[in-house]
Amino acid sequence: MTEFHWQAMLPLDEAPCSLEQAQPRLPDLERPANPRLTAEGWTRRFVADGARLPEYVELYTALGLEVFHEPVAPDEIGPECADCRLVICRQFVTLYTRPRA
Repeated sequence: MTEFHWQAMLPLDEAPCSLEQAQPRLPDLERPANPRLTAEGWTRRFVADGARLPEYVELYTALGLEVFHEPVAPDEIGPECADCRLVICRQFVTLYTRPRA
């Protein structure tokens, strides 16, 4: 076993170098949920192609959840997707769920 391998096996408090804990963050393409909907108990799930929306509604309804969707707002689209903004706003929806009342 090499010295490198031996040092890599040391407990963290004895390791020759320290590792910083990564802070969780949203990916650059992921936008925060609508605060109004979050306040009403909705959980933002994902952005989906509107053509497949019936599948998702059926799935989440079968799991006992209410489903709500809204068009993707232009301000949800970052600069990396600016060229496709019109298509995204017209074709995609943001899906939310919450437990049935």
